Amino acid sequence: MTKLVALVAKDFRLLWRDRAALVFLLMAPVVVISVAGFSLSSFYGSGTGGGAEYLLPVTDLDGSEESRELLSALERAPGLRLTRVDETEGRRLVSRTNRAGAALVIPAEFGTGFRQGRSVSLQLWTDPVKNIEVMKIKAEVERVRGALVAAQVAGRIAVIEVLTHAGDVDFEAVAEDASRLASRLIDKSVKLEETSLTSSRLTFNTFDQNVPGFSVTFLMLGMLLGVGLGLVDEREWGMLYRLAAGPVPAAAPVIGKVISRFVIGSAQMVILFAFGRAAFDISLGPSLAALGLVILGVVFAATTFGLLIAALAPSRDSVLPLGTIAVVGMAAVGGCWWPITIEPQWLQSLAHLFPTAWAMEAFNDLMLRERQLGDVWPAILALLSFGIAYLSAGAWIYLKREERCR
Repeated sequence: MTKLVALVAKDFRLLWRDRAALVFLLMAPVVVISVAGFSLSSFYGSGTGGGAEYLLPVTDLDGSEESRELLSALERAPGLRLTRVDETEGRRLVSRTNRAGAALVIPAEFGTGFRQGRSVSLQLWTDPVKNIEVMKIKAEVERVRGALVAAQVAGRIAVIEVLTHAGDVDFEAVAEDASRLASRLIDKSVKLEETSLTSSRLTFNTFDQNVPGFSVTFLMLGMLLGVGLGLVDEREWGMLYRLAAGPVPAAAPVIGKVISRFVIGSAQMVILFAFGRAAFDISLGPSLAALGLVILGVVFAATTFGLLIAALAPSRDSVLPLGTIAVVGMAAVGGCWWPITIEPQWLQSLAHLFPTAWAMEAFNDLMLRERQLGDVWPAILALLSFGIAYLSAGAWIYLKREERCR
């Protein structure tokens, strides 16, 4: 028993001395819990971030009492923030700025057609990429539309049945007539027509999000292992010192590692996207050239990020805790694991401090919104900027440390 206690105590002492393991055990779960909690707070409508409030641009081309009643009910709907705009601004907010997931248009003669019992349609312009936001907006619009239709149907049935059965009330006949009349009135009542402003499709499958998202996640983890651990191992094995004794420039091992892993990472991404296309029929967008440039940009940023971790990590044991926490945080907040559009607006803005958010935004624009190269060049420039910054800082810190150790 004494020996068993000694062995257990020995493991506790080893863990206490291994600061990297302690950091990984405590900090990694804290980061994941915090990021996931903040990111999904809007989706669940509670928690630290509070419930979501979605912008709904509305264009009222009718101005009738019925349209005002409809808008008044929508203004009271929880989670919606209405703003009155013209048609051009409504389209822009959905299709260009990505600020709104949907815009509602009340057509001219809506009130007249509604009062006359003719079929009238509300137009809902949507961005299917924001599918969760669109679903919530549609649910509220459908609820308000249903209440408006129910009030109209109930009023018409009451009048018709009183006139039809006055003086000779047969409650069974009244119920049957009311049911048939309600069916006819609802069929000719207010409809909701959805039109996508950003894509030829109204819906996407889950792999359109998961293939690029998890490809970026595993790309960064792969670069962390290949570049981060690889350079630290070569440093601890004395490889760099042996190279320094010859005519090889000090920066050559770093440049070689970055170039080789950049090629490997690019091939990895191409294979994963090709697999997604073949196995799950994901969209690759209208421009393969633009998609390829985004892939090269995110691979460059991920590769040089691995170099930065190698430079900052004091030892091999600290590479994984430090790098894993950083990669997990960037992947989660950057929209790799779930659509970034479900995150609170403040967190979406904060996410653009990391390359993952720019990469996922570009992939969504190209693959789902069917945009062209001219629409994603800011994201490509951002990815290149991240890569240059990581490369410059990582190489400088790494080489300075090597000079001090010689």
